[in-house]
Amino acid sequence: RPPRSTPLYSSAASDVYKRQHYNNFFQDWNFKVNKHALKFKIMENFLKLKNDLLSKPYLSSYDMEDLNKFIQLLNKVLIDYNYQLDFYDYFILGVRYYFRKDWTTSLIYAEKTIELNPNYPRGYNLKALILKELKRYNQALEFIEKAIELNPNLSFLWDNKANILTDLGFYKEAIECENKALELENDNIFALTNKASILRKMKKFQEALELLEKALSIKPKRIPALHEKALCLIDLKRYQEAIKTLDEILEIDPNDYTAYYNKACAYSLLNDKLNAINNLKKAIELNPDFKFLAMDDKDFDNIRNEEEFKNITKW
Repeated sequence: RPPRSTPLYSSAASDVYKRQHYNNFFQDWNFKVNKHALKFKIMENFLKLKNDLLSKPYLSSYDMEDLNKFIQLLNKVLIDYNYQLDFYDYFILGVRYYFRKDWTTSLIYAEKTIELNPNYPRGYNLKALILKELKRYNQALEFIEKAIELNPNLSFLWDNKANILTDLGFYKEAIECENKALELENDNIFALTNKASILRKMKKFQEALELLEKALSIKPKRIPALHEKALCLIDLKRYQEAIKTLDEILEIDPNDYTAYYNKACAYSLLNDKLNAINNLKKAIELNPDFKFLAMDDKDFDNIRNEEEFKNITKW
């Protein structure tokens, strides 16, 4: 056996070993600390995004980027934290799938929201909107009324009830609901636009146009309001103004096929056959379903016998 004073390895080698040992220890420790910090940051980001989404008075398709991000973060916290979903999470998931037009999945999450919290009005509102899309209007009306019963001071609930009543053909009752929505929130651009749409269906074009001007003064580039304005102008035979409004839409979204279709209608009513054909061709190119709509649309009576119209609308 070597004497006690004789090291089993040199001092230099010992120092190298110690440094390597300490380096490995600190690298491992830093890795664990950074990993936990990252996990904590993910949870922090998730909770902040969740709060931001729920703090909005209403969610719309413009929130899809955040809704998709919510899904991504939710998947991570489910794995890292064994996170348990609450009714708010199910509600946000339902909204996300609603805007993806996945009515079945959205309905499952809406019902789970209601199951976990029967007193949450937005859960009933979501289910009502899904049922509306499924054309189950009477059931939709039942659920939106339950939502209003729980909180009659939410403007968007009255607006959504108006939309359901409109689909049922109850225009007068729908206008009353929009009036209630605007009483609660006089600059609600959804209620202003939807009330204008109902008035246009009732052939009150000038009154509808005034509401749309108000909506567009609040949000000038809101495409649904611009579409309604263009339709009102066509109904009022102010075709050039309608075309100008539709061009505004195409500046915002060059692929808005409805804008091309309505431009074609306006040009046809002006008996401008070339522009009518060109815009209809573009609309059908972007959305082939328009060829079937155009076949029976009286706005195209001026160009119906044109050979090119027949070619682009044939089966």
